[in-house]
Amino acid sequence: MPTPPLKKVLIITYYWPPAGGPGVQRVLKFAKYLPEFGWQPIILTVKNGEYPAIDISLQKEIPANCIVYNTFSLEPNFVYKKFTGMGSDEKIPTAVLATENNNWKKRLANWIRLNIFIPDAKIGWIPFAVREGKKIIKEEKPDVIFSSSPPPTVHLIARKLAKWSGIKWVADFRDPWTDIYHYSDVKRSPWSLNRDKDKEKEIITSAGKIITVSQNVAELLNEKIPNPREIRIIPNGYDKSDFYNLEEEPAFDKFTIAYAGKINIQQNPSNLWKILGSMARENLTSTANFQILLMGNITDEVIAEIKQNNLEKHLKNLGYVDHKTSLKNLKKSHVLLLLIPNTGKNKGIVTGKLFEYIAIEKFILGIGPKDGDAAEILAQTNTGRMFAFNEIRDIRKEIDRQYKNWQRGLTQKVSKEEIRKYSRQNQTLALSNIFKVAE
Repeated sequence: MPTPPLKKVLIITYYWPPAGGPGVQRVLKFAKYLPEFGWQPIILTVKNGEYPAIDISLQKEIPANCIVYNTFSLEPNFVYKKFTGMGSDEKIPTAVLATENNNWKKRLANWIRLNIFIPDAKIGWIPFAVREGKKIIKEEKPDVIFSSSPPPTVHLIARKLAKWSGIKWVADFRDPWTDIYHYSDVKRSPWSLNRDKDKEKEIITSAGKIITVSQNVAELLNEKIPNPREIRIIPNGYDKSDFYNLEEEPAFDKFTIAYAGKINIQQNPSNLWKILGSMARENLTSTANFQILLMGNITDEVIAEIKQNNLEKHLKNLGYVDHKTSLKNLKKSHVLLLLIPNTGKNKGIVTGKLFEYIAIEKFILGIGPKDGDAAEILAQTNTGRMFAFNEIRDIRKEIDRQYKNWQRGLTQKVSKEEIRKYSRQNQTLALSNIFKVAE
């Protein structure tokens, strides 16, 4: 019998290759594996977006039958950079609102962003994306619309297109909306906050189906509406094919604590730097046998604090590296550092990086909420342990234990069966089943 034609899903996403960083991974992996489950992805994204990082290597993962439409977006990034004194080639951090600075221009620019651009600084994409989306729907006739945030603007676009076309719509929340961590310590006017919450409520109530990455985020979303609705959980995951072509290289000859991703001030593990600085001063670790490996966009305040603890000679700060290089270096390391922002409502933060960490099968030193979703996954897979930010003594004991394990050549005994549950193929299968119900 002939193979039935693939059904089509219109995916609306701001982050798409050549964008780098964790924001692009979830949608890219869905698009990569959806054809295996009967769905052809059609991507509607932005042309020349403002990305925190560029990773050209990710373009190789776009499936051959994936059609990509890029549209213009009117964004305030050029004005922001000009006003605040940033260089034209500098990248605006994803969580720029969470950074500390004494520059009055940046404080004013961030206030404008928070109180004028609702729900986010990407709203200038809406008219261009809606116009292009209508053309795509006429030509491609998709069966389902799928939008993945942040930024929340993608859901406003999807809602307009779903309402215009009558096509069923599935909304994906990789992070909370008004409860996202980098809003926790910023000041917003009552008008802007209420307007943002109204838009959030409209999206949660009007989407045909809603999915998110964790139970805690689902609960935060349901708090916004009078009648809770079913929200399906599809966690982030790891793609086993990412590990196939990694050259097997020996581990670093130094005891290496590695971190991949951004670190802003709300993630900054101040006590960890103090612990490692103390260990260095006590000669429990020396320059010859210990290093901190950072790969990503790290704020200046964090680097300054590392140096203040006399760890500069132990620091290897590579900046942003491509995805493959990041995985290779993580595999060669001994302890993988996971940082959950130290803010309110952070129990549901489960980053995509966590799942690549667990697939690498090295010990994960987590710092964040001990009763959060990430802590539960570490315990379930036996890949690590979560500590509160202020658990100085216990963090020190764990680092001592891992250091001794490294000296003895001992490795982490993980639960491979539990790890396999988080493969990107399994997560995409779950998404395809939701699409079938939503049609």
